[in-house]
Amino acid sequence: MNRLSPLIVRRTGRFAPAEALPLPSGMSAQAAGSMAEDLKLFVTFWIGGLVFFGTFLA
Repeated sequence: MNRLSPLIVRRTGRFAPAEALPLPSGMSAQAAGSMAEDLKLFVTFWIGGLVFFGTFLA
């Protein structure tokens, strides 16, 4: 399971709305650090994809 699994609440039914649980106050500092790490990883792979497909299509 990933770190978002405790935040996901599933309801049954055809048109059941999705609801997220509120974050506990102790997770805010940890979430900020992991968000920066996720953003850094995303930007790295996005730039890598630009380089790869730029050279592949050139």
